[in-house]
Amino acid sequence: LKGRKPLNVFLTGPTGVGKTASAKYVLRELEENFDRAKSLYLNCFEYNSRPAVLAAIANFVGAGIPRRGLATDELFTKMLESMRKCGFTPIVILDEVDQLLVSEQNSKILYDLLRIVEYEKDRLGIILISNDIELTAKLDSRIKSSLAEQTIIFEPYTPEQLKSILKERADLSFQKNALEKEVVNVAAAHAAKVGGDCRVAIESLLKAGRLAERENTGIVTIENLQKSFEDVDAASLVKGVSSLSKDELVLLKIITENQPVNSGKIYELYSKDKKNELKERRLRDVLSNLEKKNFLSLKNVSMGNKGKTK
Repeated sequence: LKGRKPLNVFLTGPTGVGKTASAKYVLRELEENFDRAKSLYLNCFEYNSRPAVLAAIANFVGAGIPRRGLATDELFTKMLESMRKCGFTPIVILDEVDQLLVSEQNSKILYDLLRIVEYEKDRLGIILISNDIELTAKLDSRIKSSLAEQTIIFEPYTPEQLKSILKERADLSFQKNALEKEVVNVAAAHAAKVGGDCRVAIESLLKAGRLAERENTGIVTIENLQKSFEDVDAASLVKGVSSLSKDELVLLKIITENQPVNSGKIYELYSKDKKNELKERRLRDVLSNLEKKNFLSLKNVSMGNKGKTK
């Protein structure tokens, strides 16, 4: 608003805790009150290549990129030319950005965008969103230093917060007295148990409502709700797996194939592959993170004279 370069922001935290909703809400508020900034939202599951992201930004600032496609350098030049004429500061949201960074070639998009600010002196804001809290630590050192991001960590919702959100949604969505007394509390408790994902709670309530409607019971029961949990949990698990990092997937594979297994053995098996780079302390953090996401159950065990293990 003061005409300065915007800060780059990294929003992180588990699935379903409001990262995307918050980013969109704040930028919508900004755009409704001022015309100096405009936001472009890109989900990197869809925009999963460097040319796709550059073309989307170029069109957003008025370049009119043809559908036949252009070379990456040409895309960058056209985007830059249009950005200088557009009269506003673009704020680019890259959601699920880890999907873009799996390939070294595609990860150069961050270098492209940071170059605009650092070398071309044009204003541009970048918001990165990812479930992987360590994402920015893994970036190339040149990108990391130029990004100089402000990190905002979204914690999982507590059962009380989930209850409050669900009650508000239920009041808007259902007729009065259409829910059995404990339905909202049970849905909130279930979502808290599977990692504080608000979408799990809302989706469960929606499915329970549809089930009650089909059965023409006149009221949503605890039984309707419990039937909905299985479908919702399965869908949530599939989505959760798709957002895991390479190291998280490697560790889950090791653990699944070597049950029962302790943390020392996991690190031993993980270290056998020279491509794996995590140190033991960092590996413990990843295991704790997987537990928070409800993929693992960890338990501290005493090994007598040998100390403790998980």
